Amino acid sequence: MLTFLLLLLGQGSVFGALLSQKPLRDICQRGTSVTIQCHVDSQLALMFWYRQLPGQSLTLIATANQGSEATYESGFTKDKFPIHRPNLTYSILTVNSVNPEDSSFYFCSA
Repeated sequence: MLTFLLLLLGQGSVFGALLSQKPLRDICQRGTSVTIQCHVDSQLALMFWYRQLPGQSLTLIATANQGSEATYESGFTKDKFPIHRPNLTYSILTVNSVNPEDSSFYFCSA
């Protein structure tokens, strides 16, 4: 069975900083993982990852600070949504063991 996973469309500007996210969208099989990369053109201490399920508002998954573990909100875990923050301009969110309930828009912000 295939799961359709929708991701943020392209770029956005936050306080003069430009964010870009890749891939724009992905289709993946149940049980696989998908990785979403977020790059900002300025060095910012905090980056945030959100999910928006169809027909619902944005929900914060976690806050990521470079050099330390991400802080997860209730209902989200590091096992399902590991976040890597190697530097002040880059963050990676992985969605593990994808299933139909993970079909969503995923957004990064800084």
